Amino acid sequence: MEWETLKLEGQGAILHLVLNRPRARNAVNQQMLRDLLAACTAIEERTDCQVVVLRGEGATFCAGADLKEGREAPDTVTATMQRPRLAALALQALTDLAPVTIAAVQGHAIGGGCSLASACDFRIGADTAQVAIREISLGFILSWRSLPNLVHLVGAAHAREMALFGQMHDAATMLRWGFFNQVVPEAELAAAAQALADKVVRQPPIPVQLTKQSINALVKALDGAVFHADPAAYALSRRSEDARIAREAFFDDGPRDWRFR
Repeated sequence: MEWETLKLEGQGAILHLVLNRPRARNAVNQQMLRDLLAACTAIEERTDCQVVVLRGEGATFCAGADLKEGREAPDTVTATMQRPRLAALALQALTDLAPVTIAAVQGHAIGGGCSLASACDFRIGADTAQVAIREISLGFILSWRSLPNLVHLVGAAHAREMALFGQMHDAATMLRWGFFNQVVPEAELAAAAQALADKVVRQPPIPVQLTKQSINALVKALDGAVFHADPAAYALSRRSEDARIAREAFFDDGPRDWRFR
């Protein structure tokens, strides 16, 4: 099964959901978000599926949100809020899948790529993988209601370090912080994801699914209540004068004369 930006491979208990924009380093555009919603619906209809492995086509897992598309979007508050709303729905659909989800991360997982991996139940990283949250460096917040997932995984202190400063973190650091469950040589990434998927399949599926749902409900109980205004906060930060200054400085290494407006 294939969509414009994603493809679903495999049969039976283990399926592979593949981010399929390799020329754009699998950057997330609006179409990918719509495709992810459609793919999650299709997966839920496959009652024999017990595991979904999320991976990226090519050398990069996901380079984050498609910034080119963002620059071409209409300059209105409504349009600015629409993207994080759609992204939050898509990531929630991924989180809520009945099958266990495993992100196999190679290359870069930046911003939205980190958010996609964070929405999965397990994350296996190649030893060459690098993870970063660069939204604030670009002048806006990490949205998509994905900040809670990051905090749940790495803790508040490490989440602050990642989100506030935008630095690239290597696989060993992300394993130590709890983002990755496992790190393996890049050549062994597919085999490691398969081995974990096989381990899940050996367990009885109904209690596995029920336990996954219970853990998610416990950990994420307050996420929706706290982050209900996430699209508005994103729009406020994205449309500020300082956001323009930050983007120019990020791409051109220019001065940062903040205006506080």
